[in-house]
This record gives sequence, C-alpha cells and structure tokens, in this order.
Amino acid sequence: MSSRNIITKILSLELEEKILNGATVLAFICVFMPWVGGEWLGGKTVTFNGLGFFTSFIGLFILLVLVFILLITIIPITGGPKVIHPQYKNSVRLLLSVLATLFTIAIWSVLTKFTFEFSRLKIHFGLYGTLMGSLVASLYSFILMQEGKKNEVNRLFSHDDELQHSPHYQAPDQGVPEDHRKYR
Repeated sequence: MSSRNIITKILSLELEEKILNGATVLAFICVFMPWVGGEWLGGKTVTFNGLGFFTSFIGLFILLVLVFILLITIIPITGGPKVIHPQYKNSVRLLLSVLATLFTIAIWSVLTKFTFEFSRLKIHFGLYGTLMGSLVASLYSFILMQEGKKNEVNRLFSHDDELQHSPHYQAPDQGVPEDHRKYR
C-alpha cells in the first residue's frame, strides 16, 4: 500500500478519531521525555524519562497500552486485519486510555512524594504531556463510544421509517371506512 494512500486514509478519519490518535501519539512521545530530574544525592544531576527510574515498569505498561490504542487504528488503515471487532473498538480504547490515565496519575503521586523527600528533584514536562495526552484520549474515546451507541439506537429505531420510504414498500389498502352509525 502506498504512503499517499495511507495518508489519504488518515486524513479521511473523523475529527474525533484524529484527536484521539493525536493525543495518544503525544502521550506516547512524552513517555520518552524527562519525567523527573534534578540534583541527586551527592550533587550529581540526573534526568529520568518514563522508562527510567524506579517507576519504569509502570511507564512500560503505559507505553504498551498507548501502542495498542494506536494499533487499533493503524493496522486496518494499512490494509491489515481489524485488531478488535468494530462493535467493541471504542469500548476497548476507552478502557485502555483510562488505564493509561490512571497509571500516569499513580506515577505522578509516587514521584510527587519522592520529590518532597528529595527537595532538589522536580517533576518535568514529560509526565505532564503523558497525563494530558492520556486524558484527551480518554475523553475522545468516551465521545466516540457514546456516538457509536447513539448511532446504534438510531439504526434500531429508524428501520421502519426507511422501510416506508423505500420504493418497494406499498401501504396496505385501507378500503372504505366502516360506518359505525348503523349499529345504533
């Protein structure tokens, strides 16, 4: 598949899909940015990203979750099979993005406590970017899930209207109205 065709498919995504995937890419990139840094014991200056320090396992989990969210969109665009059934796609993305957000908040709380104990360490922009990207991805995956539910309900209740407006539908003959006065 040519790169021009892939770019065209990416540009043809809905706005919510673009924002969701853009926020996920932002959070993914920010995992590699500095999360905590400053002056360590003994005067040595250190900087740790999401895959460094003692929170690296949670950072790795966040990275894998973000990659899976991106793969749900990227693999079908590139011509591969659908990773998740379309019915569950938005629910899975919501669950994964909320997990990434919660684990980012967990890391933030651990690092905040740690920086209080060692006053020369500070939390850096990578953690903020990961949190913001995960929050936006959670919000837009929720919006897409609700939109999918709305479309499902509309499909369920609009079936009769489509049937009546189709050219093959004919209303039953009503005949002559019955005269109810004759029974009095």
